[in-house]
Amino acid sequence: MSKPPVIWCVGGSDSSAHAGLQADLRTGQDLGCHMQSIVTCVTAQNSKVVELVEPVSVAMFDAQWQVLLDDVYPQAIKVSLLPNHELVVACSKWLEKIKRQRPEINIVFDPVMAASSETGNRLQQSEAAVDLLTLMLPYVDYITPNLLEFEALTQISAHQAVNQIAFQIIEKYGVSQVSWLLKGGHYADAAATDWWFKGERVCGFSTEKLSVHNTRGTGCTLSTALSCFLGYDYFADDAITMAKAYITGALKTGVQIGQGAGPLGRPGWPEQIENLPEILMANMRLGQPLPFPMVDVDLMGVYPVVDSIAWLELVLRQGVRMAQLRIKDTDAVGLDEQIQQAILLGKTHQAQVFINDHWEKAIKYGAYGVHLGQEDLQVADLTHIQQAGLRLGVSTHGYFEIARALAFNPSYIALGHIYPTQTKQMPSQPQGLKRLQHYVNLLKGHYPTVAIGGINCERFAAVAATGVNSVALVTAITLAEAPERVTRFLIGEFEQSKEVGNEDIS
Repeated sequence: MSKPPVIWCVGGSDSSAHAGLQADLRTGQDLGCHMQSIVTCVTAQNSKVVELVEPVSVAMFDAQWQVLLDDVYPQAIKVSLLPNHELVVACSKWLEKIKRQRPEINIVFDPVMAASSETGNRLQQSEAAVDLLTLMLPYVDYITPNLLEFEALTQISAHQAVNQIAFQIIEKYGVSQVSWLLKGGHYADAAATDWWFKGERVCGFSTEKLSVHNTRGTGCTLSTALSCFLGYDYFADDAITMAKAYITGALKTGVQIGQGAGPLGRPGWPEQIENLPEILMANMRLGQPLPFPMVDVDLMGVYPVVDSIAWLELVLRQGVRMAQLRIKDTDAVGLDEQIQQAILLGKTHQAQVFINDHWEKAIKYGAYGVHLGQEDLQVADLTHIQQAGLRLGVSTHGYFEIARALAFNPSYIALGHIYPTQTKQMPSQPQGLKRLQHYVNLLKGHYPTVAIGGINCERFAAVAATGVNSVALVTAITLAEAPERVTRFLIGEFEQSKEVGNEDIS
């Protein structure tokens, strides 16, 4: 088994185990991480009240850092409650040392100033709050305040247009590597929208606000889940999407322990599609309100992506019933004629033939469907495509883009790239089988899925075994010595994987 990510949590011990380090440890263990803790204070609290906060000595605080550093470095560090000025100073020194030695370690700062469910319980002494940003901001990668904490720390109003907030953050703190995640649970709205600010980029992660009672430890859990997903080496937008989905699942499974607000549940890896947030972006069109026509899942399977009519005809003659014509050159000679031929071949062989990118020509000549990348979604006339009766396939490269694609109600969702690819340079990292399995579990029963990217004959069976509805192939066929034989072999392999899957279900 591979080693789990090591995550350090710096914060206070909560005697009720509703929040604080106890909530951090449960969250990390729920997500398969190895959690280690650095205690800043011991609290006497229950579900109703914080009775007493007793900071540890600086000597004890420093000793915890040093003894852990002597043994193992973490993949991420989550810092929360620092109860006095001395510990803020000490923590900033340790973070500065770690960032100098290991700049790749992600540091998430959750500036806890009050228990979220008991706003009168001030956990952070006021003199410490003054120095929090000055001392901590140079060394953190993410800061996750709620509305009250954001306004207290920055003196910037959180009740204004998000673009204005972003402008004021840049004006006050400059453009840096720091991501601000402004938690929106305190907004008096029907939706709970967390806003991510990084330089000029502004993005919202919105979910329906749940009417639940057991909400203690929400902030702790969100920032710890974010740290864990970063520890698994997910990109920032994916990690935030996953953390938001995890919190929604945790709120839905909260339990009543004690007389006050109970703790959150621990729902496991975020594989419930209904918990994914809606992605809000100022520079992106709203989602397509009507769903695109369905594909015939029974005709999915081996999905060749080819760049010529000759190749398309070859794979269809071998029994392929889903294929894609991908001609990237918009000025290619005879492009219109090739698209028309592809459409005719699809009808002749009763196959689902998708046209990559050229959606206007696909509409003009009556194609079965089009396949678009994430960038294409921002410029294509999706309403026109849907009204023309075309199917829509969408490329995605992680949780964030999957959540964004859901707004368009596509006919299928492509998941990639699974392995390093020879056909083009990819800005994202290879997903691998484990991530692919998570994506398939997330989308199963909701959207048909296609695995794509770097899949050859040797890797094909393992990819098909994840339960994906289709496996897209490029060079595995086009560079084969006997492409006809390889195509027929892969069709048989996929059918066999489906039979095994059906046996497992029964």
